[in-house]
Amino acid sequence: MKKIRVFFVNNKAVWVCLLGSLLLNITIEMMYRKSLSAFWGYVSARPLAFVQNVLLLMMTISLCLFVRRKWFLGVLIGAGWAALGVTNMLLLGYRVSPFSAIEFSILQLDWSFIGIYASIGTIVGVIAAIVLMLIGLALLIFKSPRSPVHPVRSAITLGIVVLGVLVLPKLPLQSGFAGEIAYKDVINLTEQYGFVYTFSRSVVDRGIDKPEDYSARRVQTLVNEVLRAEDKVCPEKPNLVFVQLESFFDVNYLEGVEFSEDPIPFFRHLKDTCPSGFFTVPSVGAGTANTEFEVLTQMDVHMFGTGEYPYVTTLQDEPCESIAYNLRDIGYATHAIHNNTATFYDRNKAYPNLGFGTFTSLEYMQDVEYTEIGWAKDEILLGCITDALDSTEERDFVFAISVQGHGPAPEDGADTKIEVVSGVEEEELRGELEYYATQLSEMDNFMCTLAQKLEAREEPTVLVLYGDHMPALGIENEMLEDGNTYTTEYVVWANYDLRTETEDQDLKAYQLASQVFGMLDMNVGTLTKFHQMNDWSGAYETELLTLQYDMMDGERILYRGENPFRPVKMRFGTKDVVLEEATVRWKTIVVKGENFTPFSVIRINGEEQETEFVSDTELRCTLKELPEPVKVSVCQIAEDGTVLSTAVSKKE
Repeated sequence: MKKIRVFFVNNKAVWVCLLGSLLLNITIEMMYRKSLSAFWGYVSARPLAFVQNVLLLMMTISLCLFVRRKWFLGVLIGAGWAALGVTNMLLLGYRVSPFSAIEFSILQLDWSFIGIYASIGTIVGVIAAIVLMLIGLALLIFKSPRSPVHPVRSAITLGIVVLGVLVLPKLPLQSGFAGEIAYKDVINLTEQYGFVYTFSRSVVDRGIDKPEDYSARRVQTLVNEVLRAEDKVCPEKPNLVFVQLESFFDVNYLEGVEFSEDPIPFFRHLKDTCPSGFFTVPSVGAGTANTEFEVLTQMDVHMFGTGEYPYVTTLQDEPCESIAYNLRDIGYATHAIHNNTATFYDRNKAYPNLGFGTFTSLEYMQDVEYTEIGWAKDEILLGCITDALDSTEERDFVFAISVQGHGPAPEDGADTKIEVVSGVEEEELRGELEYYATQLSEMDNFMCTLAQKLEAREEPTVLVLYGDHMPALGIENEMLEDGNTYTTEYVVWANYDLRTETEDQDLKAYQLASQVFGMLDMNVGTLTKFHQMNDWSGAYETELLTLQYDMMDGERILYRGENPFRPVKMRFGTKDVVLEEATVRWKTIVVKGENFTPFSVIRINGEEQETEFVSDTELRCTLKELPEPVKVSVCQIAEDGTVLSTAVSKKE
């Protein structure tokens, strides 16, 4: 005991690490919870979880014990954690989901989006803070004292901390982690167990955990019980148009809030006359790609890793069964459309592995109108959807993702046609709601026009509309007359008589496609059959987990040991970008062609040039010196610099 007492008393660096970790965790949690009462409520409810966060911080900061410049390395690691806490706080200023590790991959796709969410003053302040931190670290590396390293002491200390990190979450105590945590939603995890724990978990937690009862016999039993039903395809074999609406929900559910006019009269009309219901999505205020993933694959994304986006993990390298693949198998052409950059959430890489034959992104759209904060308006989707339907002889599956409803509302006011009449006292929230309601109104007009265009088509067509998640407006459950913060709504409309007796039903995102196919008397696809033949109760979620694991990370017993799906050779746009001719006028090169957009870039001998977009048939660039020889090409380049495609050349 004397040796143990001497070990801790004399090892002052350990106590400094512990005290620093404690203060750092308090600071990070205060930034996240934004009030002392909320912080104290968290600590008093789950004190062991709070201790776990301190130990996680100490586990990383304790690495400084193994070097001579302990202060420098300790402060460096602590500054990294503090930066994560500040990033989380800033992100929560315009959304609901806390920051997770996977988002480093997403942010690398297009840094230009950061400017949409922060004022110039905020960005300058952050840059200044980073510069000051770097200066401080630079001074510290030269000024910090050197001290001897005690490898054995340091290893024992780190071992004790690691043991605590491993044991605490397993203790079946209500004041801690209540045993094994089943759910992986970063919002609930962070709220219940703290930011450091949830972020750390998101670093290492990837893929689907193997179910305890997973075996070839178990999968084969599910196949025999549920999945041997014969494929059914309805005689009409209609076009299927799914439109995922950004941040769309019915603001009339806000209790006590009245607007100068109903922002969404057409959508409300559809709810009254078409199959509809509440639509539970996997996230709040963000996570568009995960709602997409659930609808397209009919899988529960919460069965994947903490905060995981399968678009930027699983689907990077390997295909996955989806409704697009299933529909291709019965003769459908498959199209994805999004009025945002193609590389956001790595859609340009994920969509070929989901079975899409074409992808029309913002880089292939002309005459785009933008909101005051820089998001493309949804009206541009009208022509893209009809172009996709017109581009093939066969029936089409069109999956369009909207972006107009994206926030945040502009800080300096907005040109709004809809006003909040009553129910909101806070001026800032009233302005945000008025901006949002105005965008909803334009989105509603888009839906109405789209339905009119589809009504006039000679081909039978089914239109499915739904919101991807609630907007990031600080809406809480008690503010809603119906539904909750995880629910939006869906409607199913057709330009012909569906002859369905399906009653309105509330759905989860991964159940939508099977419900729509059921209305059409279709059942193609593994999970379509599973969802249709299950009453969504009992062992439903356990069996879904077993199938998902087998399909994604298991032995693929369902597929007889091999992935039967192959990446589709996807083309961008439904119309070729064409280079017809290039001429030289003094030092200006004029390129003629077809279907150019503002994202068309001239290349001279493979090098990108600053390009002037004149029209959809003409581009120009000016050179200081003309090389010999001159080989001209045109590429569509995303906002992050990724080359998406090269124009078809009719003439060298």
